[in-house]
Amino acid sequence: MKFLGFNKVLCLSPHPDDVEFGMMGTILKYNNTHFDIICLSSGGDFDNTTGQNRLQEVQNVWENQPNVTLHFTKLKLLKELSHDAWVNFIETLFTNKEKYDCLFVPTKEDSHFEHKIVNELAFPLTRIKGISILEYRTPSTLDLWSPNTFTNITEFFDEKQRQLMLFESQKDRWYFQEDLLKSFHSNFQSYKKGIKYVEQFKTIQLYKL
Repeated sequence: MKFLGFNKVLCLSPHPDDVEFGMMGTILKYNNTHFDIICLSSGGDFDNTTGQNRLQEVQNVWENQPNVTLHFTKLKLLKELSHDAWVNFIETLFTNKEKYDCLFVPTKEDSHFEHKIVNELAFPLTRIKGISILEYRTPSTLDLWSPNTFTNITEFFDEKQRQLMLFESQKDRWYFQEDLLKSFHSNFQSYKKGIKYVEQFKTIQLYKL
């Protein structure tokens, strides 16, 4: 299956594990869509787990997933490039070279300042291209964010949970605990419809070319 009929999409991950936490089930489910994932940094500013080990953890997660190509920037922190430099970097190496149907970014309504920085790249990167934009939910997404697109990942939830445990450096974080993982993937309206676990997105612009 293809996610929303997309052939190839680009996912911007501010840190190692953001895309994985927010949309791994969707990637596993829609294996006829190819997902290019750019890990923009090796961790967060002021985070003592930031470093090469976190990049290796991402590689461990995706090493056997044929519809994923993982890319690294060789930059440790997002602040090493300005906003306009990030746009130029991603355009030069990705969106000007490949035909992408969609760009995935973290949400605008997010309590993590680096997630918000990456969200702000979406419209500049698609300003003259018919590329759809979808936001993916992260543990720091605020409650005022309203999703409008849902993926049923119930049959992929256990595999996603198992793969997330490969992030050894993050396993003690509160949002990696089993009960909170289940809560993060639960949605009342979806549950009413018989869907136990979902990943949540917000469609910002949708182009079907």
